[in-house]
Amino acid sequence: MLDFWNLFTDAHAHLPENPADDEKIAVPATAKILLNSTRPADFPRVARLAKKFPGQIVPAFGVHPWFAEEWNPETKKILCNLLSDTTGANIGEIGLDRCRGNFPAQEKAFREQLALASEFRVPVTIHIVRTFGKTEEILREFFVAGTLPPFLLHAYSGSPEQAKIFSGFGGAFSSPKKTLPPECFVVPESDRPLL
Repeated sequence: MLDFWNLFTDAHAHLPENPADDEKIAVPATAKILLNSTRPADFPRVARLAKKFPGQIVPAFGVHPWFAEEWNPETKKILCNLLSDTTGANIGEIGLDRCRGNFPAQEKAFREQLALASEFRVPVTIHIVRTFGKTEEILREFFVAGTLPPFLLHAYSGSPEQAKIFSGFGGAFSSPKKTLPPECFVVPESDRPLL
């Protein structure tokens, strides 16, 4: 599944802050961009842009750890429908962040979104800040159970030793903040709003 991540010229982008700017977005013909949502309010915009730029913008729907309290049964239902109805949809950006947000809510949202990714057999984009051990623990559970979806660790800032573990689980990395061991598969990202 690492070949999937290799397709992207930008494996991690976001929506413009102002929804009115969506109309100004221009995507070069050679670009392939993974466009991540951060909360349910983003889902329609991401879906619209993916339809406007088919094959160039790949949609990722998910609830970012900062907004984990917005993860609820209704959001889960909406996400399931999007994964069923949207060609090429992924889950992202999800994960854990000790620096901001409600950590118990983050863990619940992270686990449930990983389970959906496994059920729908779609890749996930993962955000990790100061939670490398806990993220490894959760990913290991899915890995041992044989249900770990393909995943990308974006802006990875953990240790090279832990990167080897994530790589052993089949993970890829985008724009790491540290030099990684040679066995780690790295792809480019902007982590910026589309323009």
